[in-house]
Amino acid sequence: MAEQSLSLLNAFEILVDGGTRHVICFLDPVLAGAKGIEPQWLVGEITPGPDGDFDASRFVLNPDFIRTLTDYMNDVAAQTPALVAQANARPSEWLYVLDPRYRGPTDEPPGSEVLGCFGVDDTGRIAPGSFQYNQHHVWFEPSFGVSGLLGDRRFYAWVHGQSEN
Repeated sequence: MAEQSLSLLNAFEILVDGGTRHVICFLDPVLAGAKGIEPQWLVGEITPGPDGDFDASRFVLNPDFIRTLTDYMNDVAAQTPALVAQANARPSEWLYVLDPRYRGPTDEPPGSEVLGCFGVDDTGRIAPGSFQYNQHHVWFEPSFGVSGLLGDRRFYAWVHGQSEN
C-alpha cells in the first residue's frame, strides 16, 4: 500500500493568552507537533463562521508569511527557466506571475489570481529582489480554490529549510 503524504496546509486551534485562535499554517501536523508554529509558517488567521465552518471572507493574511513568500520568489522562483524565458521576452517591463491554481485565459486574469510581479531590466533579466506581492491576490478563492502555492512541495521544502538556517 502506498504511503499518503501529509497535507502541507493545516488549520490549528491554539491557545494564546487564555484565548483560542484559529490559524492556517503551511505546516504538516507532524512538524507542528515536533517544532511548534513559527510566524513565517502561519499563512493567516480565521474566525470560524457561526457553524464553525471556514469562511474565506474571515481570513486575515499574515505579513510574516508574505515576507517569506517574497524571499522565495526572489531567491528561487526568479531563477526558474520558465520565468527567465518570459523575462527575456519582456525587457523593461513588469513580469506578472499568476497563481499556479489558475487555469483560465492569461491575457486578462482576475486580480485575485495575480500573485505578484517582477521588474525586468532592459536586457530582459529579472531585477534582483524586485518581486512585489499583489495585495489583491486571494489565497482562498471560492471560484478557483486554494492557492496552488500552498500545495507546492518545492516551496514547502524551501520554507522549512530556511527556518533551519
